[in-house]
Amino acid sequence: MAERVLVIEDDGLVRDLLTLNLSHAGYAVSEAHDFAQGQARLLEGRFELALVDAMLPGGDGFTLVRAAREKGLRQPLVMLTARGDVPSKVRGLDCGADDYLPKPFDVQELLARVRAALRRASRGPMKDTRLSIGAYWVRFDTGQAQTSEGVISLSDKELRLMQLFASRPDEALSRADILEEVWGMDAFPTDRSVDNFIMRLWRLFEENPESPRHLVTLRGRGYLFKP
Repeated sequence: MAERVLVIEDDGLVRDLLTLNLSHAGYAVSEAHDFAQGQARLLEGRFELALVDAMLPGGDGFTLVRAAREKGLRQPLVMLTARGDVPSKVRGLDCGADDYLPKPFDVQELLARVRAALRRASRGPMKDTRLSIGAYWVRFDTGQAQTSEGVISLSDKELRLMQLFASRPDEALSRADILEEVWGMDAFPTDRSVDNFIMRLWRLFEENPESPRHLVTLRGRGYLFKP
């Protein structure tokens, strides 16, 4: 059965390009044209991955993604935007997106990112385990976490990062190790991608994000998790 991809994009030409190429690649594609329609389709959850434009009639994709995560949506969400600046990328990742691709994009790169995101999502359910991190915790079976922001649903990548650290406590993990395990190297990430997500985890799970005790930076080497 073909994997289902939801495309939330208001630009008709871009939407047609995405639908055509995704269909040719073997995916079953459904579409949404604006914020309200995109929100309804997202919350239905009848897809394996969604591509979400950052700017939509009636709202923005950042709000859409954050609301979907708060509702417990776990499927991979990839944001598309005309803005490729670092603050916009950080905002997209912080709101719960699993990947962020600026326009204009290369179709082959987009398809590679879709494949990588679907592959990571299909590696099996998280273990029914609760991990304690100081005053906070994560549940890998539900994706719920007690954080400095209260109880929230972690994004797929945030959850996979925490699972990786939990599976290898007190072990130095280089950025390359983390990219390979969490992103997959054909997703075209960078070391900065890792650092942005680690900063997000510091804000969620460290009592003092300026001086982390559990997700520790190893200068020049990477990161280490101290339970």
